[in-house]
Amino acid sequence: MDAIPEPLLNYLSNPSLTGFWAVVRKRLEANRLSATGVVTVDVDADGADRLSGLLRATDVRPGRIRVGLGALDMALRRSAPQANLADVTAAVTGSSLTDRRQAREDRTASTAELLSALDQAAGLVFTPVQAHAFVEGVRRSGILTKIGPLAVDAIAGFKIGWGELARALVFDDPDIGSSPVFGLGELATTATGTAHGFDEGKPAARLMVRALAVKFEEPPPVSGEDTRRLWERAGVATDDVSGTAMTWGLRPPGGSRWAVMMRERADLGLVTHLTTQELRTAGDLTLAELGSEVFACENPQILSAAARSAVGAPLVCLSGQGSAAGWQVLRALIRGGATVRYHGDFDWPGILITGRVLSAGGVPWRMGADDYTAAATTGPFEPLDGARRPTPWDEQLSGVMERTNAAVHEEAVVNILLGDLLA
Repeated sequence: MDAIPEPLLNYLSNPSLTGFWAVVRKRLEANRLSATGVVTVDVDADGADRLSGLLRATDVRPGRIRVGLGALDMALRRSAPQANLADVTAAVTGSSLTDRRQAREDRTASTAELLSALDQAAGLVFTPVQAHAFVEGVRRSGILTKIGPLAVDAIAGFKIGWGELARALVFDDPDIGSSPVFGLGELATTATGTAHGFDEGKPAARLMVRALAVKFEEPPPVSGEDTRRLWERAGVATDDVSGTAMTWGLRPPGGSRWAVMMRERADLGLVTHLTTQELRTAGDLTLAELGSEVFACENPQILSAAARSAVGAPLVCLSGQGSAAGWQVLRALIRGGATVRYHGDFDWPGILITGRVLSAGGVPWRMGADDYTAAATTGPFEPLDGARRPTPWDEQLSGVMERTNAAVHEEAVVNILLGDLLA
């Protein structure tokens, strides 16, 4: 917009025309900024006189008047070549005009794009019916439209967080509520870049808990307790002290006080229990040297035997399904460039846990069909219980287990595992 002559602006900016320009602005913004149609407005004597001068009309009298916007636009262009009604109105009223119809159309298109992105992200876990219910619920709630530009970041955080839950197989595990796989702060950091990204009320958190409510066929949460329960049903711990990771011989590199303390405990031959709170306090540390090998097991008896034998290899124990702290240690090791070799029970719950570890980036440790067959011959063992689980790391293992129908727990092969740890 070219500069409008100051004398013209001063003439039109008189307080007697303030109400007039407010009405003109409203009409233009509702009319795609087009100078068409008529406005009706009350003006006093001074305002009528100024409009008479602008319009070159003698019939503009104080009181209620009707002014055609086309005639007003032409009069302004006669007064100054660079003047037009939209630009003059913006200058007189102090801010740029907004094409409200276009803005509504843009918001509608933007919302449609956001909901489409949300639908794609939710499809990782949802059935088509659930995905529709989730997206429609978000649309009706206005969560995305209320936060404006932040909606893109909220969806990105949701997509990553939801993907982490899907990869951890939390929705396939009926016991996940009592065995959390993530701490809330850890999951939030991965998904949003901050440990507070999934705090109650944050946009990404609102999307996550709505999605969890749909998945678990519950209404959207209305209290903090409802929200915590939904997180816990998905294997996400909302406190950071109740679960621990059992570790042996873990030697984080570096000169921090915590890393030095951990190495001293390893030198003393002590088993160390780590909480999520301690891991958070320690900060973003590397838990093992890049390229090193760390072993992991399911049962505490294996770690206990390793400690009694004073094995040199580092070992992490999930203690069954694992705590949020245990899983955080495993993911931190993998993320830091260590090779995590995992062994668990040869039963269907143990296979689920193994699949979860391998999905996080671990590698199997004597968890193949041949390993199972050799161990099963040392029985007898209890029959397998529960639903068959896939074993994508060894396609034959699941079928061999089903045919053999023997649950071989880690304790049955402890000497073999100790041999690896001592070697």
